[in-house]
Amino acid sequence: MPNIAIVWDFDGTLSPDDSTTKVVEILDPKNGGAVFWQYVKSLRGDQQRPKWEHVLASDAPIRMYALSRIAFREQVPLNRELFQFVKPHIALYDKVPAFLRKLKLFEEMTFFKDVNLKIHFFIVTAGLKELVEIILPEGLIAWTFGCTYKVTVSEPEHIPESVPVFCMDETMKTRSLFEISKGSFQDENKSVNVRVSPEHLWAPFENIIYIGDGYSDVPALSLVRSKGGIGVAVHDPKMPKNEVDAKHKKLRLDRRADLVTEASFEPTGTLFKFLSAQCERICHRYHAEMAA
Repeated sequence: MPNIAIVWDFDGTLSPDDSTTKVVEILDPKNGGAVFWQYVKSLRGDQQRPKWEHVLASDAPIRMYALSRIAFREQVPLNRELFQFVKPHIALYDKVPAFLRKLKLFEEMTFFKDVNLKIHFFIVTAGLKELVEIILPEGLIAWTFGCTYKVTVSEPEHIPESVPVFCMDETMKTRSLFEISKGSFQDENKSVNVRVSPEHLWAPFENIIYIGDGYSDVPALSLVRSKGGIGVAVHDPKMPKNEVDAKHKKLRLDRRADLVTEASFEPTGTLFKFLSAQCERICHRYHAEMAA
């Protein structure tokens, strides 16, 4: 069964908010997110090491550790109960659920049914997996890749301890794309490191569309495009034009994305028209292969 995988980043892509900062602001309203990110930078040791030695991928475990320390201090577990409380404080861009449902309807068209082509949505985020899963309506997302904690109880204080067990960074985003392509995300018997012949891929890379908003998405965008897939970079529609130009100039110059546009989820907007056209193009390819 052929599949189209439309893979979304979350913060800044489907939501204008930074979900991790929102969690921090709720746990520590007095100090807020700015102090948290300053703490992350201090732990990272920017001032103590040569610039060439800085590795961006180290940000993810440091960020998760810093958040776990705040949660421990406040004696609050980073679990689903907390995330349900955080959920109302994180907004999706307007019309995101309707946008996804309308795209999904393409697979009900006769043209798609004739080749049994399905459309699936994935989230690959440096945010918290369990939080993102409850923000989006149930049933829309095939799988979410993101940072996770396991809650234990420290002794002898009996304070909940949230231990980071999976950190999502730029490199892990690319691994997630291979898991999607090979179908190992849904089958524990399929290793992401095992070679899979093209005809047995769950979604070949030319059927993958990756959508992100920032520099942390560049490796994923580059990987997808290098293997025949499609990359899209989006930005907040409210962002001033000079900031948009500065943010996406390098993406354009380095040809990291096939489309750079607003994170607008109107059914008549550029993003919907582009994704619709790409899904139809993929479907045409399968029809051509059947006719050959």
